[in-house]
Amino acid sequence: MGLDRSHIQDETLRHASWYQAGIPREIALEILQQEDIGSFIVRDSTTHPGCYALSVRVPKYDNPTGISHYLILKTQRGVKLKGLDKEWPDLLALVTHHTVMPEMLPCTLRLPHKSKNPTYKDNDRDEKDEDPDYQRLSDFTSMMEALKK
Repeated sequence: MGLDRSHIQDETLRHASWYQAGIPREIALEILQQEDIGSFIVRDSTTHPGCYALSVRVPKYDNPTGISHYLILKTQRGVKLKGLDKEWPDLLALVTHHTVMPEMLPCTLRLPHKSKNPTYKDNDRDEKDEDPDYQRLSDFTSMMEALKK
């Protein structure tokens, strides 16, 4: 049984497992401590209403706690990371871009393996170690298809 996400107005974000609207910073820290570098959560910022917070599991050499937080600002044309001039039309585009290009982040973002990717099924899993770049590419393909709709 999953959490009720019907209050999330943006259909794309409602189905994005990485978007956790009301999760507090402390819970994001706890969750990400157990994850691999590049794992992330986007949530509504509690200190900057109307903005988002990007919490990312980063290498310890970048931040001794292993977690860094970035403010995502809403702009007239979409969204952008505070401190970066580049803008994206929406959160999905920002996240997708940062799975390939880290820009100002210390690492690329890593999409969750258990995604809503309709082309990937658990029985398709290879018994060998998964190539994380392959999963990222298949997630990217499904996101691009969703953007075309």
